[in-house]
Amino acid sequence: MKILVGDNPFLGISHFAREKGRETLKSLTIERKMEVLKAAAEEGASGFTFSTHSSNLELLTYMRDYEKDLLQKLEYYILVPYATEYIRLTDVAGTDRLIKNIVMGNLKKNPMRLIGVPPYFVINLFVHENLKQYLEILPRYNVKAVLLHEVLSEVVIAFQLTKVVRELRKHFTKLGIGFGLETRNAAHLSKLLKKSGETLDYVMTPMNPLGYQMGIKEESEKAIAALSGKGVKVIAMNILASGACTIEESVTYLKQFKNHIYAVAFGTSKPERARGNTRCLNLHLNQP
Repeated sequence: MKILVGDNPFLGISHFAREKGRETLKSLTIERKMEVLKAAAEEGASGFTFSTHSSNLELLTYMRDYEKDLLQKLEYYILVPYATEYIRLTDVAGTDRLIKNIVMGNLKKNPMRLIGVPPYFVINLFVHENLKQYLEILPRYNVKAVLLHEVLSEVVIAFQLTKVVRELRKHFTKLGIGFGLETRNAAHLSKLLKKSGETLDYVMTPMNPLGYQMGIKEESEKAIAALSGKGVKVIAMNILASGACTIEESVTYLKQFKNHIYAVAFGTSKPERARGNTRCLNLHLNQP
């Protein structure tokens, strides 16, 4: 089972304590983030999962320039877009202006009207616009997956936009990159894929002993098993329930699903915790 470092603490995100998240962010230099990634990698973590936030672009640029060995060693699972920046833009200018900026920004040489543009086309452009700088920095063979952030995934699931899934997966398959969705609604996603006949390469979804962010826990667990049975690579996130359970409690829970989980992701801003968590996950989830 792969172990991934997540970026939430790097962005000052704490679901239970926003003030704590902001305080943590103040002390997080690029060098400190590098210490976290190095500590986890030394204990066997194989990847970094992150959203397309400008500070992550800065971090990866630093890695390319000064830590090339680590850049080439890690695998990357990219969540797109970083929702907060676009929510802010929508609040200021409106959704129609956001969509127009996305389309026209990509079609400057061939302007076109928005009338008749299908939703999946706009989303394709949106995803491409968010990713292009990252794909220029990262070793292409190490970019394993691009996943729609839950802010878009939940819309896809709720409105059954299966053509979006089909077109995006087709696009990334041509690039040699897996495609997936991040969701807190694994049960609904599993039903949608079964009904439509569509499939995904990856699904990232919460898994923890408390059922935090999992919807109805038992239904989510069944859906995870069903998705895995159809060849979808399941990445378990928020395995510590935003700090409400210990790493030991988490691994005891996750061991039940070893045959269904492709990777686990956790976040921390502390190198010593990155080392300890990775060691514990490796010991309990990757040993016979």
